[in-house]
Amino acid sequence: MPLLPQPREHELPGDYARRCAAYALLALLFGVATSTWLFLRLPEIWAQVMPLEGATFMLTATLLGGVMAVLPIVAVVGFILSLWYGVESVYRPRARSTPLADRIIVTLGLLVWFAPALAAVGAAVQAMLSGRIHFVRPPRDYFLATDPTAFWQGVGFWLIMAGLFAFLASRYWAPRLFPGRHSENA
Repeated sequence: MPLLPQPREHELPGDYARRCAAYALLALLFGVATSTWLFLRLPEIWAQVMPLEGATFMLTATLLGGVMAVLPIVAVVGFILSLWYGVESVYRPRARSTPLADRIIVTLGLLVWFAPALAAVGAAVQAMLSGRIHFVRPPRDYFLATDPTAFWQGVGFWLIMAGLFAFLASRYWAPRLFPGRHSENA
């Protein structure tokens, strides 16, 4: 059984992509609503699970943990697929135009695709403003005042990563935003 709907006969590609985006959006809403409800009610649910014994306790606790682990993943996958299919639907032929929805989808898509580049630039700017750059693994702090070479290497690392992330995002978006200048096969 397929997770996404099959194309209907004589359905335009943009309409099919928009329908897939709607199903994925429903998965996002279901995952967020259900996991929020579950996490808010966890003390009450756990109070009913704790008195159980043996295999019943093991199965119930495993089921509860499994559901708590899967629902946020359903929400994230629903978000990614709804955005992906939404962007694809904007740039494919459709039966009717939806300019406001298209603008919202493209704006959200641009924000999500370029978010890693913006975060890397933000890390570099924050380091330059504070005079300190921090790396998690291995845990290191480099200060401009005491170790300027390592500090500027760290800032350069974040700027290089920002450039890489921006390049990868632009490879996806350039043919969509500037169709006359870029070919899909290039």
